[in-house]
Amino acid sequence: MSTIEEQIAILTAPSAPAIEVVTMPRVLAEQSLTALEESGASASSILELRGILAEPALQLWAIHSPGPGEEYPCMDREDAERRAKEIRDCGDQMKAERIERGESVEMWSDWLTNVIPSPWEPAEHFEIMAQEWMDDADNLRQHAIKLTAERDELLADLSEAASTLRRYEQLHRAKGTVDSMEKAEVNAALALRFEATIANSTT
Repeated sequence: MSTIEEQIAILTAPSAPAIEVVTMPRVLAEQSLTALEESGASASSILELRGILAEPALQLWAIHSPGPGEEYPCMDREDAERRAKEIRDCGDQMKAERIERGESVEMWSDWLTNVIPSPWEPAEHFEIMAQEWMDDADNLRQHAIKLTAERDELLADLSEAASTLRRYEQLHRAKGTVDSMEKAEVNAALALRFEATIANSTT
């Protein structure tokens, strides 16, 4: 293989698999490190492990609403605060709408949602969050498919209506009376609006 071919192979090759990472409680890691030090293990390995344990702990955040299973992982604290506020605002809006409709809110409970430190280890935290995102994406895809089908049905109905209006326009113009010509213009205007809507929706 030529030098150029080797360089291309290196540039286009996939990344190497990630090394295996083992998660353990910090207390156990500290105890294991102490045991290594007492056993006379390599100083460089001990220093490396000490450096890892000295790094700031990764702080992950979640939101919690009172109730079993009502905890949801978030990307960071800002994301958690935003989502918590959206839920509280949604509850406030629904309560206001009930009041506006004259419905009783005597038994209404405000939607409490708090930002909390994540109750999961990092791998589990992001795995749960990824699954939620996948579920949300799937729901959005299904909704988009449904909306597209409904749009196509509406456009078909609109196209039929525009064709009908054009036929009425031609019939009224054929009569030639003042009244029929006015009706022809009305039909033509409506047909033109429908045709423009169809054109804008299919381009």
